[in-house]
Amino acid sequence: MCKSAYNTEIKNGRPLPGTIKKYLDAFINQNEASVKSDQPTLYELIDRFISGEIKKAGKRGGGRDKSKGTLNNYQTAKQHLQAFEQRKRYRIDFDTITLEFFNSYVDFLQKTFVQKTKDASGNDIVGLSHNSIAKDIRMLKIFMNKAVGLGYTGNLAFKHEDFTYSEEATDAVYLKEAEISKLFRYKPTSEKLENVKDMFVFGCLVGLRFSDYSNVKPENIIDEDGELFLKIKTQKTGELVYIPCHPIVLQIFYKYGRNTNRLPKSISNQKFNEYIKEVCKAANFDQAGRLTTHPEKLLYECISSHTARRSFATNLFLEGFPVMEIMKITGHTTEKAFMKYIRVSKLDSAKRLNAHMKEMWNKKLLKVAM
Repeated sequence: MCKSAYNTEIKNGRPLPGTIKKYLDAFINQNEASVKSDQPTLYELIDRFISGEIKKAGKRGGGRDKSKGTLNNYQTAKQHLQAFEQRKRYRIDFDTITLEFFNSYVDFLQKTFVQKTKDASGNDIVGLSHNSIAKDIRMLKIFMNKAVGLGYTGNLAFKHEDFTYSEEATDAVYLKEAEISKLFRYKPTSEKLENVKDMFVFGCLVGLRFSDYSNVKPENIIDEDGELFLKIKTQKTGELVYIPCHPIVLQIFYKYGRNTNRLPKSISNQKFNEYIKEVCKAANFDQAGRLTTHPEKLLYECISSHTARRSFATNLFLEGFPVMEIMKITGHTTEKAFMKYIRVSKLDSAKRLNAHMKEMWNKKLLKVAM
């Protein structure tokens, strides 16, 4: 029986011991075969997540489609599990997701897993970041929780308190309003960089994610009583948002009026991040100390497509704009999540308090004068 199983599986590559064990288990438990034949594997369940068959759950989003980014996260988690299975020759299925697996899997992702992308010197990047691993574990727990709910397994090892890998708070920069204006005025040496620069500035002034602000369509620009607004359904959350067009946004629309959506042609996020750093370096965004976790890094090194959205939210917050109104545009569902998102330094807070104190003092002086 084992020889027959081996000959069957060798067509797909050298089979793992766990694969042969499945044949052996089926042979020993022939009376249960008819019952087990309809039960999917963990990978088959994950494929249902990836295809979008399994929708959002809960009161807020029950039954809604998940975003493309979320589906990509499921696909990535599956690929990492398969890489572990091949490298460690460890069968992945509902019954093998144990604490022992957890420890070995995390160690593999930290020290052994080779990423598809390479570093600037062309060398392999080994190991995932802390938060990438945390995301992988979170995805796996989602899969296992659904499996338990569907009755596919009774394995609850993933609920153990040690089966957890929490995300770390990340540090990031934002650009101040004066810096955004400076960048908009800067003239890069090529049309390619000019387009990226203008698209980034646009993102700083509309507060959308890159997937949204780089894919604005003509119908997203609407005229309400002579004023232009963006009306767009965000890809990640599916929320419909209305955003007023800043005067600089209007200048960008005029500049690229030859294009149907009045914006520069969009490019991939990866290329965008590469080019915007090049632009900001040339524009002398070379201040050090903007990242508390890496004070040696220069400002241009810390800028990415997502800096635009963070800049929008942080600048409005510092101006005293109501948090709940900003959240209607950024799509944050709780004030706690929003406050974690914005980047306000202790100096920013001190300046804001100073301005507030001056305003209060001036009002008191005015009353005395009256």
